[in-house]
Amino acid sequence: MNRRHLLKTGASFALGCAVLPQRALTQTNSPRLPLPPAGADGWVSLLNGRDLTGWYTMLEKSGKSVAEAKKMVTMEEEMLHILGNQVTDEHFEPGYLATNQEFENVRIRLEYKWGMKQFEPRSLSKRDNGLLYGLVGADKVWPTCVECQIEEGDVGDFFLVSGVRGIQGDHGAGLFAQGVSREHGFPTPGETGNGARAAKGQPVAEPVTGRLKKDGNFENLNDWNVVEVIWQGDQAAHLVNGRAVNSISGLQQPDPQNPGKFIPLTRGKIAIEIEFAEIWFRRIEVKSLV
Repeated sequence: MNRRHLLKTGASFALGCAVLPQRALTQTNSPRLPLPPAGADGWVSLLNGRDLTGWYTMLEKSGKSVAEAKKMVTMEEEMLHILGNQVTDEHFEPGYLATNQEFENVRIRLEYKWGMKQFEPRSLSKRDNGLLYGLVGADKVWPTCVECQIEEGDVGDFFLVSGVRGIQGDHGAGLFAQGVSREHGFPTPGETGNGARAAKGQPVAEPVTGRLKKDGNFENLNDWNVVEVIWQGDQAAHLVNGRAVNSISGLQQPDPQNPGKFIPLTRGKIAIEIEFAEIWFRRIEVKSLV
């Protein structure tokens, strides 16, 4: 996601029985599209390998359903292919592909690999994409959500979009602070980053918005990568190829009913960005944490 302007302005579904618990899979105003049964390991695919059933697209200016018509998003060889279009001088619009359903208390896992094509106006920029979650409210570019950044050199950054805020976990330079799990990046039970700082006589951290940089650099530029998000309640952690690189707690969104107030951000849609660079996804799946 191109954040320069944003930060300046503040700004396999198939027929079957849903198996995620109700707390893990919630329903929006859209018609319910049930998920297929989970595999033996509990993972549920959000891609059916044939078409985009269960998903919809949103572009910055053109709105909904245009990206499919322009073949900016397709299913090919049982994989999700974004921006496989012919490269021309045309300026493409940014946007996203989102689920019709909302989720909460889930682990999200995807596998991606960069393509070769890049499009104007960012044909010479770093290849950029992102996994959005907790997407709530009106569809727009960019919506209220949390992003796990997928960009060359920046995979695992948090971008807290459209007023979302939170407190980054205590770790830096790829080394987790004492009391933080090396497996998933969350504080161990009974310990929090805020508490650790307070115990040392330092002020408790305040929630912030914008970009929160990850630790380490573990992605492959020329091969497949596994990105995971562990999202439980109002906290989340980002993993890149098995390494926990970022974590956050106290996720909040602006309260749509009370301007100037905030409420916990604990559920929302999942989305994949459409942003000027070709990319393939051979897996997008979720697993309930409850």
